[in-house]
Amino acid sequence: MACNIDQFLDQNTPNNELLRGKYMKSFGYHSLMHRMPDVFSAMIDLLKAEQLNVTNKEEITDVINKLELLLSEILNNKPLRKIDSTSTLSLMWNQLLEKKFNSDSVVTWFETEWLFTENYLYIRIKEIFEKTKTLKNYDPFKQLKYNAFNESETTMIAIAEFLILQFSKKELNNRNLQTIFVQMLKICLWGNRFDLSLNIGKSINITEDPLKAVVSLDKYILADHSDEIWNTLNVSNDKNPKIIDIILDNSAYELFTDMCLADFFITYGFAEVIVFHGKSIPWYVSDVTKPDFEQFLNRLVKECTSSYLQQIGNRWNDYYKTGKFVIKCEEFWTLPHCYSTMATEDSELYKKLACSQLLIFKGDLNYRKLIGDINWLPLTTFKSALCQFQPTAVVALRTLKCDCVCGLNCDYETKIDENDKNNNYLNSTNYWQVNGKYAVVHLSK
Repeated sequence: MACNIDQFLDQNTPNNELLRGKYMKSFGYHSLMHRMPDVFSAMIDLLKAEQLNVTNKEEITDVINKLELLLSEILNNKPLRKIDSTSTLSLMWNQLLEKKFNSDSVVTWFETEWLFTENYLYIRIKEIFEKTKTLKNYDPFKQLKYNAFNESETTMIAIAEFLILQFSKKELNNRNLQTIFVQMLKICLWGNRFDLSLNIGKSINITEDPLKAVVSLDKYILADHSDEIWNTLNVSNDKNPKIIDIILDNSAYELFTDMCLADFFITYGFAEVIVFHGKSIPWYVSDVTKPDFEQFLNRLVKECTSSYLQQIGNRWNDYYKTGKFVIKCEEFWTLPHCYSTMATEDSELYKKLACSQLLIFKGDLNYRKLIGDINWLPLTTFKSALCQFQPTAVVALRTLKCDCVCGLNCDYETKIDENDKNNNYLNSTNYWQVNGKYAVVHLSK
């Protein structure tokens, strides 16, 4: 059940070109052809498990059949179609699809830009559930996200214990504060390794000592602007209230690390409000929605037996109730736009972000949208790749999971050779770009 191989090109994505699934040596091809069956299999397995406990078995069977048809569309490189829904988000998608049909002679899963089709997949999944009577608001990935929380509890306890100790200290000099900041930033960075959309069907038990790990993992950071970010935080400005925005990626452990960094900002006066930005519908398997955000806070207090997690959970729930933590789920994040278009496509959101002291973009999808999902030459500067997206200072924390990257130091190839000299990584030319082993910490201001 796959399309004619003659439609594809046996090569990597050309330099400075948009990523597309038709390039067989690209991660876009691998994602559509090999990862998507795993994602669909996980959804279907969870639905079948639901059938054992509910009365709407016929409706679940119908949903499963439609999911299987959607997967067949992908693997057979069928043309895209409009969304059969009247929701606000679907109507926005249909306007974009209409433009795409008018501008491109071929609009199929592998020929069209991978960023567009991969985003389109999740609005199509939402459409299937929306058309049911009993599953309209069903999150097909909820159980996966729930399990991921359990699998990371040991490491979350260690970080919570560390944070509580640090926050109890009355006075810290600037050097000590910077040390804690860099630790929190790196913990937040490496939290991005655990992406359920890339680890479907695999255990991702997280038991490492996070404070030791951030030191040992430094050699895998190919661009590190941590010191520059610290300096940016310490520059006074007239923005009032002091806001920092975090554009979220994954739930569970990564969300925990995001909140740790956010707590640092609040505790030491770098921000009065942290605005988290999540997704308005279930997205990319593990992306954070508002229900995920609120359930996460609730679980820390009500389900965890660790006193450290309960203490940090009470602290963060208080932040949420008093408006120090805010969650927004704008529709823009579930559209296929590159962020360089935000000023015209969603000027209100752009203006709101411009009021922030710092925008922290987490993870692979945000990174791809920041740099236009283009296969830049790796030495292209981050600022150049942003294509003038600069509402305020922009930070990207990302572990590399697909084949677009920029802003690397000139010695990145030497560093990769040293790290992987025994792993024969050269068998795959873009191995280091897609396996989550390497990372970047970027700043543009």
